[in-house]
Amino acid sequence: MLKIAVFGFYSPDWDTAGSTRQRSPVSTRDFMHTVWEMEPPQTRVGDAPDMLGFVKLTTVGTHPVYVQMLSDEMAQGAGLLNCDGYIAIIDAVKILAPRTIHNALHRLAELHPTADLIIAAARQNEPEALSSDEIRSILGLHPSLPIMPYVPDEPKTVHRLIRRMVRYIENPDRVPPPIFAGTETIAPLLIPHDEAERPPSHQATITPAPRIERLDHVAIRVGDLMRALAFYRDLLGFRVLGQIDVPGSDPPRTLTHLDTGRATLVLVSEENAPPPSGGRGDALYLALRVSGLDAIVARLAHAGVTLHSAPVNTPYGVRLAAIADPDGTLLHLIEGDFVYSRR
Repeated sequence: MLKIAVFGFYSPDWDTAGSTRQRSPVSTRDFMHTVWEMEPPQTRVGDAPDMLGFVKLTTVGTHPVYVQMLSDEMAQGAGLLNCDGYIAIIDAVKILAPRTIHNALHRLAELHPTADLIIAAARQNEPEALSSDEIRSILGLHPSLPIMPYVPDEPKTVHRLIRRMVRYIENPDRVPPPIFAGTETIAPLLIPHDEAERPPSHQATITPAPRIERLDHVAIRVGDLMRALAFYRDLLGFRVLGQIDVPGSDPPRTLTHLDTGRATLVLVSEENAPPPSGGRGDALYLALRVSGLDAIVARLAHAGVTLHSAPVNTPYGVRLAAIADPDGTLLHLIEGDFVYSRR
């Protein structure tokens, strides 16, 4: 399952609640109506007026895609919803809320650094609209961050945005570009109300604090790799990301990584190994994705956590340390990206 959030900014930073003064004619609801129409009629759920807040698409990717709308009033909460990708709609004719947009995108960069973001520039086809470069300049966006046109009365522009986002999310080799120019991590930029229409003059950088980001993968021992793939890949539909050969282990191992949607399942197969005892597969360890590995290990060791392996550089791309929880369950802490032996 893939999840995409759609939100927009259609009133000035200083607008009062319920006011329509200077509001943009662009609407997230119109965008979502076109998303709803992307699903074939025979598999649509409910009626469009009732289902626009949460739409399921079954034909745009290898997994079902759920597109959720944040109402105009909730746009400032963007980033609090955990999704694989985000589409932020702005009015390219006049960016009414640079302070609100900047702070919301900063929150996305801080809370979901590995999620994809596309800026949907509405009405960019109109003569007085800002160009993509002008939008980047006003909001301080990174040159590689995608800015795509959204024309409210042309459904194909919505189709293109959704399909592009799905391709981004489903590509295991894609590294989402940073949101802001100059650095991947940016401090919130609070623009005074009387300067809300001015481009940000600078971005203040901060060093990200060491943290455990998410569960990265679970590894299980399998007695027959092809039989396991027939189950997990062919029957359950998990996609193989690649394999890592570890010939120096005893016995030699092959680590087959499968994409389960939000984390990775690793099938550990050993040469000439007997089937797992008791007729059950063995869970080998849990792996947690972290940033600031050395600092985290030092903090845990100071707290008395059992350290099985100090941080080391591995031949397959990541840095790794191993600890144990109070019950002895092995946890791998990993930093960096895997380099597969073969795909």
